[in-house]
Amino acid sequence: MSDSSSPASSVFPGAVVPRPRFAEWEEGRFAPGEDLRISAPEEAIAALHRLQHGLGKRGVVVRSNVTSPEQADIVLVHPAETLPGGPEAYRLTIFPRGIRVEARTAAGWGHGVQTVLDLHAPDTRDWPLVLMVDAPEFAWRGMLLDCCRHFVPKPVICRILDGMAASKLNRFHWHLTDDQAWRIEIKRYPRLTEVGARRTDESAGRRQFYSHDDIRDIVEYATQRGIDIVPEIEMPGHATAALACYPDLGCHQVPVEVKAQWGLFPHNYNAGKDHVFEFLENVLSEVVDLFPFPYVHLGADECDKAQWRDCPDCQARIKAEGLADETALQSYFVNRIAAFLQRHGRTAIGWDEILEGEPMSGMMVQAWRDERIIKLAADRGFPVIASPRRFCYLDMALSQIDLRDVFSFDPTAGLDEASAKMVVGAEANMWTEYVDESELEHMIFPRLWGLSEVLWCGAHNLMPFDEFKARVDLLSARARVDGLQPGPALREDVAGKDRKGRTDLDEPAPGVEKLA
Repeated sequence: MSDSSSPASSVFPGAVVPRPRFAEWEEGRFAPGEDLRISAPEEAIAALHRLQHGLGKRGVVVRSNVTSPEQADIVLVHPAETLPGGPEAYRLTIFPRGIRVEARTAAGWGHGVQTVLDLHAPDTRDWPLVLMVDAPEFAWRGMLLDCCRHFVPKPVICRILDGMAASKLNRFHWHLTDDQAWRIEIKRYPRLTEVGARRTDESAGRRQFYSHDDIRDIVEYATQRGIDIVPEIEMPGHATAALACYPDLGCHQVPVEVKAQWGLFPHNYNAGKDHVFEFLENVLSEVVDLFPFPYVHLGADECDKAQWRDCPDCQARIKAEGLADETALQSYFVNRIAAFLQRHGRTAIGWDEILEGEPMSGMMVQAWRDERIIKLAADRGFPVIASPRRFCYLDMALSQIDLRDVFSFDPTAGLDEASAKMVVGAEANMWTEYVDESELEHMIFPRLWGLSEVLWCGAHNLMPFDEFKARVDLLSARARVDGLQPGPALREDVAGKDRKGRTDLDEPAPGVEKLA
């Protein structure tokens, strides 16, 4: 899609983040009467409800859906002519007598409605006149939230989803299992939450996890806001919480405790025992029933292979399968689970450590350690989610990564045209080793909105940072009214005081040189 916006489109009234790709403004305003009437087809009902809810919070009375578009002030319709830009595209026209949102999909209508909300002037109850044609540069625009190290209650997750939807992000990567906790109910294996959801230092030993009903509620809440959820079930490493529940899944079957401290631990699933794969397949069968989006993240990062070298079962597996070493054993493990998911209509995602072996064709790679690995994965023909920690780790203190740093990220920098096409998008990562519920929203926002701007517009189409920052300030103010609590945006905003979070960004990421 071209970005040939008119000169006037460089200034957007309202809290519009990300900036629409094309806009032509006209003099005048649309000022509706006392009651606002809306018309929408069945496929756009979720967008209609978002609009009713958003305007209702601002005191605008919205009548229920009227049957005739001619009677409506705001009309959601199918496009009357070709609409460029892919399935998420929309065309927004604000006339002196009404608003028209054209789209082909629920996602497109959702984005159009969000822009209608962004352009609404709460104090004057009207809208500027404009023609917009808009669509994102990247299809995958998201954020990871780690709910293992510190549990995140459902209302907080919903507020974060609201903040994501407000900037047209569409992927929520939900990190649900790790060394420090197992947070997802698996009915076939109740000990996973009876034991694994209780960290020894957390809330006086109280179990904290998401039931099937909780997950269905959150999936539905996200879906209504145009956000798909990708669950992450860690394997073969980061498995301490699972092994605390079922020691026979480990190499030495020695009881371990759910970890209360951060770091790397040697407790892996036993890659030599078939009942381990049966366990994981049973777990994932429940997972895919709960999450309709056709992607499941397997983690596969930071796997300490020392136990495998000392494990007779794992060594027997290496010999039986003709594998070269423990790195090849990890590929065998991940590929076997990825093949199971593929048979169930799902695509497996792994962190970039899967490139150290031979990942199965069709898997997706999430590159976190270094921008060079984005190129390596793309050059090898794998779809890539870019999450390099230098730009995308929101658990870093503001002194390490601020809004300007995130805004400067180019996911396809240095790639040729063919490799650039393999980059499906990017995610910001919010790990919670050093961040609990009380600081979470301050750490995520407004920095996450910087990534939204980059992924929607493309790094080559960005406006100057100061123009973007002015829109972010307006969005932050509006978000506070809606109950979200964004923090400061820039290093200088904290008057020299460091924000909570990690400060180890200058340390080299392990294993990059070996891989790159």
